[in-house]
Amino acid sequence: MNSVMKILDAYRRFARRHPLRFIGICSILIIIWMAVIMRFSGESADISGNRSARMLVGIVNTVAPSADITLDNYEQIPALHNSERVVRKVAHMIEYGILTALIWSLLFGFRDLPRKYSYIFPVIIVFCLGIIDEKNQTTIEGRYGSWFDVCVDTVSAIIIVCLARYLTDRYRRQKMIRKNNNPSS
Repeated sequence: MNSVMKILDAYRRFARRHPLRFIGICSILIIIWMAVIMRFSGESADISGNRSARMLVGIVNTVAPSADITLDNYEQIPALHNSERVVRKVAHMIEYGILTALIWSLLFGFRDLPRKYSYIFPVIIVFCLGIIDEKNQTTIEGRYGSWFDVCVDTVSAIIIVCLARYLTDRYRRQKMIRKNNNPSS
């Protein structure tokens, strides 16, 4: 946990000492990650499905090398074909979880922003971006928008924000303990 505390200390120091750089770096990272998400959601159903199938075949062959699954025989195994949906939802959670962490990190760096907003705003922003993403998918050949995907995105945002809250609370407790044990600092 000491390494996490050191990272958070350095992060906060950088945010306070160089606020414009901090905002710029975080904003650029958020924009880049949003572009990555939009690129994936802008792919046709065939390309997106093929990527999911390749990932699933790779996972199965890593976990059970004797299975010898290939993309050619993938479609003939219904359990694998049905598992593709799970892989896609996990990918959604990872994509939007990373986006939430980036947005939270930007808001967390502001000293004057009440803490509750650094936890609420990322969830609201991810929810809105999830709606935009799903609306965009309705314009792509073979793709469709799904409220379920928006819910998956929002749940991943809530999980990341809860994790961030837990880590920052623990960080504050540890910092308070250090301060009480070393009153000269």
